Amino acid sequence: MTKNETEIWQAHPGIPGIEVSTFGNVRTLDRLVSSEKYTRFTKGRILKQYDNGRGYLNVSIPIDGKWTSKRVHRLVAQTFIKNPYSLPEINHKDGNKTNNNVSNIEWCTGEYNIEYREKYGKALNRPVYAVNLKTLETYHFNSQSEAGWELGISSGNINNVIKGRLKQAGGYWFKEDDGNGIEIDNDKLNYIADSIPFTGGVFAVNLNTLEVSRFKSQSEAGMVLGIGNRSISAVIKVRRNQTHGFWFVNDDGHAVDVVKSKLHDIGKTGLKI
Repeated sequence: MTKNETEIWQAHPGIPGIEVSTFGNVRTLDRLVSSEKYTRFTKGRILKQYDNGRGYLNVSIPIDGKWTSKRVHRLVAQTFIKNPYSLPEINHKDGNKTNNNVSNIEWCTGEYNIEYREKYGKALNRPVYAVNLKTLETYHFNSQSEAGWELGISSGNINNVIKGRLKQAGGYWFKEDDGNGIEIDNDKLNYIADSIPFTGGVFAVNLNTLEVSRFKSQSEAGMVLGIGNRSISAVIKVRRNQTHGFWFVNDDGHAVDVVKSKLHDIGKTGLKI
């Protein structure tokens, strides 16, 4: 669950009278309970969850007048995740059996579940450093699972960064805490940051002709102009003055004024954008 995530409630498709949330909570609905002697109103409530003895969270829910124990992760998956191939098991992506956020679980085969635990299980519980590639701020987490939970990044991708299979994930660079602390190589991290394309619009100024062009994305600008994304990113992040005769700026709502100011600074005015 990320800080800005909104909890969504939805009726369970097979069990009437309960709703399940994307955060992994379960609640009963307001209802009338009738017997031979009386009828009473019972207000719905969020149900308490408990460890089932194997590390998973269970919850007791009313089914046909009886309280029945169900695994929470299965209720969440049944409510929110399609299972067209009728896969039998559920995998917790971050290795944390109690994290039943819908973004953290997936339907899978038994073989996949075992392979995932063998590949990521131990590593997911090791402490890790995370470096924000935009600000170069460093954060420490008790485990890769915790980092993934707090930052909203797949634990598998975090592990792939640590193993060198990915350069970054979600705008962060990760290093396992081996007890020796962390040394920040700014040049290396800036190089990685420059390789991340900006996904919004981009203005490009040809410094020879002063022609101004707008592109839907940094990738489109690079493709049309024949310039690498890393070089464009370095200009946008003001680590380079220009590249291949072009100057770039993100279209963040103020770009037109920034471009006009740039043209004025190089001694040219009166150009229409």
